[in-house]
Amino acid sequence: MQEYFKYLNQYYDKIYILTLPRLTARIENCKKIFAGLNFEFFYGIDKLNTSLEELSLKNIYDLKDYQTIYKKPATMPLGMLCCSLGHVGIYESIIKNGYKKTLILEDDAFPIETSMQYFSQVMNELPANWELVYLGYEKNEQKGLKEKIKTIFYSLFPFHTKLNLNRKIYSNFYPEKISSHIAKAGFHDCTHAYAITLEAAKKLLQQQQPVKFHPDNLLSFMICSNLLNGYIVRPKFFNQLSAFTHQTESLTSD
Repeated sequence: MQEYFKYLNQYYDKIYILTLPRLTARIENCKKIFAGLNFEFFYGIDKLNTSLEELSLKNIYDLKDYQTIYKKPATMPLGMLCCSLGHVGIYESIIKNGYKKTLILEDDAFPIETSMQYFSQVMNELPANWELVYLGYEKNEQKGLKEKIKTIFYSLFPFHTKLNLNRKIYSNFYPEKISSHIAKAGFHDCTHAYAITLEAAKKLLQQQQPVKFHPDNLLSFMICSNLLNGYIVRPKFFNQLSAFTHQTESLTSD
């Protein structure tokens, strides 16, 4: 795997892995599977050390802003809020240091070796105007007849969905192929592996002051609103580990 990591090291100015100090098993696993990758751990805010009330008093989180986007739950789960703040902290670091291209991984990401060998080829297909590219993602991955019908339905009746999104966003819900290995991104789940430019970091940070989006919904909202040039890769380069699903420790759990 190390032979493929050299391409990532050369392509990105910075590589972060988001985690928490107490998640020692994940940290050790990252050190093992990412040996040879020039990354830095970025330690987010631990939900055990804060509360919704504290973050609200500091104007970091605003319930009214959150409820303009989400119909339920009534408030953002604390674990999810802390995960969002971890990504926000990375955006701030990118801007502070002026990194032009940054790869962001979460501590449950792992590389797909059979795909990694195509990294250079796929990146050569990435449009020059890219601001965000998912290297790992879930949901809404293909656009067939069923998806086209759903797009029309939700565009006409958006009140049936869980989020307060406008009709324009639903028209961009599914990816559109632009080359053999690249598609314009749709509304996808997960933030375990994505890359952004400096300009993207500025745009994403602005939307989270105060925080009102789950981290993955923020990316999708910006892309489907045509506020960010976002793409997905085919095949994916990273997946998420299942080894920790039996544990309650995570960045986003309640």
